[in-house]
Amino acid sequence: MLQNGTLLLGRRGVAAAGITRQVQFGRYDLPLAKERAAEGDLVSQSLIAQTQSHRWVNTDGRFYSTGRLWTAGLPKGKTWAARGKRSAGATAFGDQVVNIFEIATLKALIAHADRRKFNLPNPAGKTPDLKVTGFYDGTITFAELYRLSPTFREVAGKGPDPAYANLVLRWSVAFDRRGLPFMVTSSWTTQGQRKPFSRSGVRTDIQSWGAAATITAPRPSQAAVVRAPAGGLPEFDDMVEIIREDARPTFKQ
Repeated sequence: MLQNGTLLLGRRGVAAAGITRQVQFGRYDLPLAKERAAEGDLVSQSLIAQTQSHRWVNTDGRFYSTGRLWTAGLPKGKTWAARGKRSAGATAFGDQVVNIFEIATLKALIAHADRRKFNLPNPAGKTPDLKVTGFYDGTITFAELYRLSPTFREVAGKGPDPAYANLVLRWSVAFDRRGLPFMVTSSWTTQGQRKPFSRSGVRTDIQSWGAAATITAPRPSQAAVVRAPAGGLPEFDDMVEIIREDARPTFKQ
């Protein structure tokens, strides 16, 4: 998964988001996904549709998408799907799952960090602020994150799925000399379950901190309300759906 975009921060965290998002398969995974899609697997069809770039915009708590998955069923002349109300934080952190701009959540994670390092020399730092860095890292289960984080609850929906609730999420936040984060990672594995296991993870690089940006919603004439993708495809456009599918048992006990 590749994302690029801009977040507008306010007193309560992420106030607006403009993100370009694209699913990327590994060299050997794409042929398998295409084969399953041709056999009628809707999840594979949804993911392949998202190998083309999609754009997400969230302003004033209203969520819009454009791209092949969402525009196929739009009325003529409409180019954006109005997907209803959603927080900008959930839009920005649907893939990362750990919203570091949710201050209460970040404080709780840091308070129980397994490791913390400060004032580490970084010869590779490209700016004076990156010449000295630090980090926090730790672990938390998805069930614990669900109880802790309003953003994750919004993304995950009605409770953490039993398929992944007890998986352990390892998180890390790296920060520069000023204390500003520049990298966030999260990773998990299904190893330990009685099935072929997998490892997954997400890395977010914060490229720059600047003055307030303008993130503009589509004009009303450009958007139409869309509840689901055309053709009966599942949304399958946030990391929780991928985690759920990945962790679900593939055998009968």
